[in-house]
Amino acid sequence: MDIQIKDKVAVVTPTHMVMDGQSALDLIHAVRYQTGCHAMVLRREALNPDMFRLSSGVAEKLIKPFVDEDMRLVVVGDFYDCYQTNMGTFLFGCNRSKKVGFWDTEEEGIAWLNRT
Repeated sequence: MDIQIKDKVAVVTPTHMVMDGQSALDLIHAVRYQTGCHAMVLRREALNPDMFRLSSGVAEKLIKPFVDEDMRLVVVGDFYDCYQTNMGTFLFGCNRSKKVGFWDTEEEGIAWLNRT
């Protein structure tokens, strides 16, 4: 796993895709242990692709550990395909929260983490 710290945020490139709640929890604990950070940035490609099909139920299972463990999360990438589905509403709702956000760039995501 590669971790860079930017503005007190862990920018993480995991060695394995985050597939489910348990792998999310393992990642959270590893990042917190190694960095002490309470916020992280992940690229969309690091997450199970089924997360972006709301009907699969994977989104809830992957995000729940971040909320439960008080680890703020930003996912960065191209979400254009999500905006034409009910997943777009989910993403906008997350961005209004203070726990999980979906942004186009790492810079936007870190700025969001630092202002909320």
